[in-house]
Amino acid sequence: MQKYFETAETMDLAQDMLGHTFSYKSDQGLFAGLIVETEAYLGPIDMASHSYNGRHTPANDPLYQSGGTIYIYSIHSWLDMDISIQKTGTPNGILIRALQPLEGIEQMEINRNRTGFEITNGPAKWMAAFGIKDKSLSGTKLNENNFNFSTKKVQTPKNILATPRIGVKNKEPWTSKNMRFIVEGNPYVSKLPKRDMNLETYGWL
Repeated sequence: MQKYFETAETMDLAQDMLGHTFSYKSDQGLFAGLIVETEAYLGPIDMASHSYNGRHTPANDPLYQSGGTIYIYSIHSWLDMDISIQKTGTPNGILIRALQPLEGIEQMEINRNRTGFEITNGPAKWMAAFGIKDKSLSGTKLNENNFNFSTKKVQTPKNILATPRIGVKNKEPWTSKNMRFIVEGNPYVSKLPKRDMNLETYGWL
């Protein structure tokens, strides 16, 4: 698994991760979903990255670890999750922004007090749906502990759209770069207008 996250360009991986499953074994049971939205962060050169200019703290240390390390952090009291990309010492990351639920849906609805597409259509939303309430698993490895990433695609996007990242303000040229990738038409993509939702195929082939 580590090789997957270390042997391709970060921008390419952010697109390739779409259609893989991401799952979490928790005290509440198994949660799983298809990745439908990601954002790439290019480390020290990227003004929107937590490791911009080589910033390295105990909190963001997982970004500096081997590819496939979990990095959990808080934004305005919400939790988000990145996966570290590239070899140890190169602090690139990919934010998992949204998931299409597959397993544990009833418990997700309870955890979020929501139903339908609102359960997991955003980075903090799916984390809350999965019952992740703190950063205790930050620094753990994918496919070794609680979190698993499927080695193969479970679904193939019909079309991938590239857009600017969300919430990256006043950081040009990085604000405008198309570094967010979505499965076109998938209703679980964050901030997707109803008119753009494909409710027949959810954007998969």
